[in-house]
Amino acid sequence: MLNKLKELRALNAFAKKQSVGMQRKLMLYWVSMILVVFAAVILLLSIAGAFSRDDEQLHEVMELHLSNTGDTLASQLDHLTAQSLNLSKELSREIEGALVQEGISLQEVNDDPERLLKLQEVMYPLISTTLQTANCNGAYAILDATTNTGLEGADHSRSGIHLRYSNLSASSPVTPTVVYFRGIPDIARQKDLELHNRWNLEFDTDQIPGCRELMDAPLSRPADRYFWSRRIDLKDTWESAMLLSVPIVGSDGTVYGVCGVELSALYFQFSYPTLEGKFGSAVTVLAPVQDSRLLLPDGLVGSVNGTYLDGQETLAIHQGRYYNEYDTGAGRYIGLHQTIPISRGKPEDTVWAVAILIPQESYAAYTAGVQQTWIIAALGLLLVLLALSFFLSRRFVRPITDSLKRFQQAKGPEQGMSSGISELDELAEFLNARARNQRLEQGELPPNITELFDQFVERKDLLTEAERNILRYYIDGHEIAEIPDLAFISMSTVRKHNRSIYEKLGVASRDELMLYIDLLRRCGRLQELF
Repeated sequence: MLNKLKELRALNAFAKKQSVGMQRKLMLYWVSMILVVFAAVILLLSIAGAFSRDDEQLHEVMELHLSNTGDTLASQLDHLTAQSLNLSKELSREIEGALVQEGISLQEVNDDPERLLKLQEVMYPLISTTLQTANCNGAYAILDATTNTGLEGADHSRSGIHLRYSNLSASSPVTPTVVYFRGIPDIARQKDLELHNRWNLEFDTDQIPGCRELMDAPLSRPADRYFWSRRIDLKDTWESAMLLSVPIVGSDGTVYGVCGVELSALYFQFSYPTLEGKFGSAVTVLAPVQDSRLLLPDGLVGSVNGTYLDGQETLAIHQGRYYNEYDTGAGRYIGLHQTIPISRGKPEDTVWAVAILIPQESYAAYTAGVQQTWIIAALGLLLVLLALSFFLSRRFVRPITDSLKRFQQAKGPEQGMSSGISELDELAEFLNARARNQRLEQGELPPNITELFDQFVERKDLLTEAERNILRYYIDGHEIAEIPDLAFISMSTVRKHNRSIYEKLGVASRDELMLYIDLLRRCGRLQELF
């Protein structure tokens, strides 16, 4: 490429020093026209998006974001699982020790508030420590026992403790303020804890998916079966959360209850804010995937600032080359998702996925801006090439028109002035010589010009009768557009005759032909063409 540019530069320098024929000048004109056409093609390709890498860039950005977010979320859930399994182990040891000390079984604790209180007193420090150390907003433990089996609904009412953080905020998702959500109030008084405004003495196990199944199924190890619930509404509150449920298993395989941690929707929003980027606001989602649908109502959604996502939509997934489309019916998002293993065993065997979503409108607005930039740049290039084409064309035509005007006025160009056209320069030299000598008579020409005209006149004998007729029309001053009607032939036939006339008379264009005719007329030799 560099060699080609050097050759073109050298050719241009040479051309400046030499008189160039009109045919070569015309070639330069057509080259400039080709450049204009090329610019127009570039413009069309840019409008069509041929030079845009927006989709690839979006895929790279979202894939990186998904990988980082997926790793962070998986690590968080793994730690919560490990802490909950450890909580189950510690609770099992403490509960079993307390029962052995009393010489009773867990079933004998039913209807005995004092013994239930003692069990909760040994459970509390472990639950509180888990809450303080875990990246969550709640921790709980449920015993498979109730204060009063005679009450209505006692079959799904179970005693236990649930501690939660009450004042979550964006600046500090986890604060040391703990409230007592479920449990015997005596412990709250002992620990100087505030009761939640929707406090209840016991848990409603019907509100916790899979809780009853975990208690009823015999197990040897808690790690054999634990799971995250789908998002549930916390009873009597406006809040919703996902609960990790791990069985509390005794040394003999007896299931004493269930424990775990809580990950609320509000806590998840504060933990995973929207990521602002040039493509739009990216939202983090943890939700079940079922039948090519992302079930946001059953999962957790990060902060939705800058979007219209409310976390209650079911998104239909449409696979794409660079990204997927997630359709709510009322709106559409683009993004990527990947499955993440967070549970082991029943009750639902849910397939979970972490997803990164961006409103399609935001991405469309970005790509529209990029396309506009491409269009402006392409139009600028096109205007520059058009101006260059006009300049080159004008530079080619102007010496001819200026010289013809001087010839028409019977004035030769000034001494030493060059038009840049070799044929015109030769004629200018002749006219200058005639002006200097003042001795040449009308029509007298230097030998080289006379020879040039003689050859032109001699070559007329090569013309056919039809071509002579066409030549006569030009001599009479008719334009090419008038000839088809005058000669009763088509324009294509006229052009065919023109090419033959130019070739036989040894001229390159009609302008050069008319120049010869005009000069022969001035020399009084025009009749020799007939």
